[in-house]
Amino acid sequence: MKLSEIADFLGGTLEGSDIDVTGISGADEAADDFLTFMESDKYRQSVLSSRACAVIIPAQAKAFEQKPVVRVKNPRLAFALLLAVFHKRPSKPAGIHPTAVIGSNVSIGDNVTIGPFAVLEDNAVIGSGSEISAHCFIGDGARIGTDSILRHRVSIMRECVIGDRVLIHPGAVIGADGFGFVRDGARQIKIPQVGIVFIGDDVEIGANTTIDRATTGKTVIGCGTKIDNLVQIGHNTSVGRDCTIVSQSGIAGSTKIGDRVVVAAQAGIRDHTEIGSDSVIGGRAGVTKPVKSGAIVSGYPARDHREELRIEAAIARLPELAVRVENLSEKIAILESAY
Repeated sequence: MKLSEIADFLGGTLEGSDIDVTGISGADEAADDFLTFMESDKYRQSVLSSRACAVIIPAQAKAFEQKPVVRVKNPRLAFALLLAVFHKRPSKPAGIHPTAVIGSNVSIGDNVTIGPFAVLEDNAVIGSGSEISAHCFIGDGARIGTDSILRHRVSIMRECVIGDRVLIHPGAVIGADGFGFVRDGARQIKIPQVGIVFIGDDVEIGANTTIDRATTGKTVIGCGTKIDNLVQIGHNTSVGRDCTIVSQSGIAGSTKIGDRVVVAAQAGIRDHTEIGSDSVIGGRAGVTKPVKSGAIVSGYPARDHREELRIEAAIARLPELAVRVENLSEKIAILESAY
């Protein structure tokens, strides 16, 4: 692919020779005929020392003389777009594998792929262009939108709804029972979980993530939200649009999360908590009370990030402070004994 074609595709500007490139990668892995990218001048030396024949650079970066460059507004975004160009995933041929089990009154759209040993229970609906991989389970009355992909061993339980262009990675379970029990004396009685999970369009859900069905009503994941591997989302939780939820996070039931919220790795949010839009929950934070829109919180219990940093700095000084207190105590004792 010519650099000029790449520049046109990205809406960027070519500087230097219009050479051919055969792939794109990070600087460390680049081959002689590969394109790489540089997010800022901080990485200039590593890019210059790489084998890459050309570089995508920020529009405002200093001039390059050693290699041809394509200037763009956002090099990381350009990198992502070009990865999709150079590494197109081969599409599977449409059709139903002979080992798949298809229930009664199942609706299957055009150009759908259903892999080996997949199970579609009665009344399931699969939208056109969708791909159901091997060993997937689609429960009674569940609905999958158009152009969605379910990787291997994904389970979509009864009556749950998956939107268009949704990607769900292996082992995810959508719509298992929420964790609901009530005590009758010493015994725990199960509360029937009769709601559903509703997944909006353009959502991605990581491997082995679980999203519980609502007790009644819906557990909702908003359009454009991206969820990492090994995330637990409890029943009746509502997650807004374009959120990012990172691996090993746990969100308890009936939590309400606004739009564009970031929940970093291993964070925990207690039940019935409201998280405002555009807020950030730091890694390993324990959220026990509402978070305002635009806030950045961290620590346990989660508090304003700047306050948490001051607390951590003070904790780091505790051994030194303990020695000083001991020394002062000794001096006070000597002064007291003198009177």
